[in-house]
Amino acid sequence: MPNIENLKRGRAVPGQRRMILPAECDLPVPLPPARAEDWTDDQLRRWANLWKSPSANLWDDAASGMVALLVELEALGTAVNAAQLTEVRRISETLLLTPGSLAAAGYALPGWPS
Repeated sequence: MPNIENLKRGRAVPGQRRMILPAECDLPVPLPPARAEDWTDDQLRRWANLWKSPSANLWDDAASGMVALLVELEALGTAVNAAQLTEVRRISETLLLTPGSLAAAGYALPGWPS
């Protein structure tokens, strides 16, 4: 019998076939938003890394605002409050950056168990 909690989180669905995403997105990294002129080099690197992630293969231009907000919230580090931390988690799941959200949407990465 499958683990019901994992099924609810989308980590295991008996008989479900998942689409395997490329290990990296090879599309061009979009320019950061205008407000990024105040970003640090680390934030700019994070922006580029997110747009090279496997999940970025599924994003369109509409994701730019969420990606930018995620970069800015992550830059707060330990200064993040509970509401901001919740938002980081929500955005990460919406952008399919967590294994559970990626699997729940029917995607997998190369080398994941089937």
